Amino acid sequence: MNPEVAAKQWNLDGIIKRVSRGRINSTFLVGGTHVLQRINGGIFPDPQALLRNAEKIAAVADELIVQHLPSKHGEPCWSDQDGEVWRVYAHVPSRNFDVLPDSLLNPAGTIFGDLLSRLRTFDGELETSIPGFHDIHSYLGQLDAVRALGEADRELEYVDFRRERVVDSKDNTQIIHGDCKVNNLLFDPSTDKAIKVVDLDTLMRGSASWDFGDLIRSISAGTEESTLEAHVSDARVGEVVRGFLSAYGPITEVEEYAAAPAHMSFMLGTRFLTDHFDGDRYFGVTRPGENLERAQAQFALAKQFDGSVERLREVISQFMD
Repeated sequence: MNPEVAAKQWNLDGIIKRVSRGRINSTFLVGGTHVLQRINGGIFPDPQALLRNAEKIAAVADELIVQHLPSKHGEPCWSDQDGEVWRVYAHVPSRNFDVLPDSLLNPAGTIFGDLLSRLRTFDGELETSIPGFHDIHSYLGQLDAVRALGEADRELEYVDFRRERVVDSKDNTQIIHGDCKVNNLLFDPSTDKAIKVVDLDTLMRGSASWDFGDLIRSISAGTEESTLEAHVSDARVGEVVRGFLSAYGPITEVEEYAAAPAHMSFMLGTRFLTDHFDGDRYFGVTRPGENLERAQAQFALAKQFDGSVERLREVISQFMD
């Protein structure tokens, strides 16, 4: 991996700094003006499909997203001699958070609701970025295939209990973001306005409730590293819901939306647990056992969300009145 060589394909000069965020792709800031990223081909079978998908939705998403820039040869990306695919974006001066302060909860819900409202108007189809992404039955099958490779009896017992409550959301699908985490938002440097949604690699057709649920999960998960940080706050959830519905509009599947945060937390926890057993191949770790801790945090959230479905149903209904 040589970011210096890749940067030259866009005629970029300046100091190259590795950006530590992100567990999948490798990201660098070049000269303080551009973001250079290597797409993880081990996760995305067809990296160039991600760029084609982003181009397809660009007209409806408009100013809410940051589009990749063509290389000096006019191509959307560049492949090095090892077959690694690189892309470049203009750097947007902004603030970015893993844990949102209260003042940014409503803007976060608003911009994701706005994006989903616009994506709802897109009538085309996109290419599959990750086969089986958001397919809970596929993830449970993957866990079953590796669960004998390690010890996590309490977590496996919970999975076997919770999997009986899984409900598929197959109706009323649209194009969704697919990874509605708060650290995929950029905020204005000096105001509380959310200005961009980034990381479009998981654009897909699915239920908008998945994005809604993932956003609620994300604002409740802390840094996703510790069960001590996993906490559902009715006040914080309410602010996100208020912003989301103000931009997305009323929904008819209130029960589905109210159950979505628990569903998304359980699914992500299952993925973390699977990766823990499978040698940490998907989610990057800095030490052994980190993915197990992440799974524990997500399962802690799933339990809290399962116990607050009625309250979330009431909050959703309140902000639709």
